[in-house]
Amino acid sequence: MYWIGEDNVAGEPGKVLYVILPTIGCYRYRLGKACYMCSYPAQSPKSTSQEKILNYFLEALSKIKGKEGRFAIRIFTSGSFFDSAEVRRETRRRIFKEIAKLDNVYEVVVETRSEIIKKEWVEELAEIVKGKWFEVALGLETANDDIAEVSINKGNTFEQFVRASEIIHDAGARVKTYLLLKPIFLSERDAIEDAKYSIERAEPYTDTFSINITNIQRGTLYEMIWEKGEYRPPWLWSVVEVLKWAKRRFPRKRFLSDPVGAGSIRGPHNCGDDKTFERAIRKFSTTQDIKHLENLPSDCLENWKYIVDEGILDWQLIRAKTSQYSDF
Repeated sequence: MYWIGEDNVAGEPGKVLYVILPTIGCYRYRLGKACYMCSYPAQSPKSTSQEKILNYFLEALSKIKGKEGRFAIRIFTSGSFFDSAEVRRETRRRIFKEIAKLDNVYEVVVETRSEIIKKEWVEELAEIVKGKWFEVALGLETANDDIAEVSINKGNTFEQFVRASEIIHDAGARVKTYLLLKPIFLSERDAIEDAKYSIERAEPYTDTFSINITNIQRGTLYEMIWEKGEYRPPWLWSVVEVLKWAKRRFPRKRFLSDPVGAGSIRGPHNCGDDKTFERAIRKFSTTQDIKHLENLPSDCLENWKYIVDEGILDWQLIRAKTSQYSDF
């Protein structure tokens, strides 16, 4: 799958070619140890070939060849780009050599788990696309190892993230850190506090933060708990709160967020004009201008404040079904 969208590209508004390579997916899923919120590896093919992966990428790349504008290429694998069982080293090099030919590409991003990284692997790709903004994205999710284990089943630690980020920087690339806003078993207040805590701990090792907002994917533990009425995806007010705090606290860092599923019961939502919030978050992500998160409609604001201030748990809110908060 591939598509073109808009976002911040190497510090300025631009367009992004998103490419999901048809790899066999995350090795932890193959071992039966997938992250609790993730269904992406389940959608990966059972088998593939490096030729098919390369040809698919070249097909996607043709969509921006010769196009005017400022482009980024962000490559996903439903696993790790540096896992040779998914993308072999020579395939990685060939992909980057094709990217290097395009003058309209200013930014390149790949993703990997923290434990699957070697300096020479990153170094050789950084050299191929020298002069472009090259980032390696790490799925930290949270800087709290207990939450990572109990609520996410991440399978690695903050210490491993630090080690990986140091390797990436030493190899001449930048680090993007994925954080998950509101893992299961956290109240809305706890989720906001965990996101802020994680940003503060990861900031010294991070160039770009991607605030990934929990949505309910099919066939996951998150879906099972959500169907039992014990979990609610984050409020859009919580997303705005975290992004505003983060940009003010660390103005030189880039904070990106894509509110997938905003306004739906499976995605982040308030109880009013959710589309306005969705547009505001995307506009902030593209421009990095906090003004887009100001003066938003006050729909549900008092409800959200009450839930956060009181530290109310999702199952308490959902089961109460009070008339005042029935539109959560």
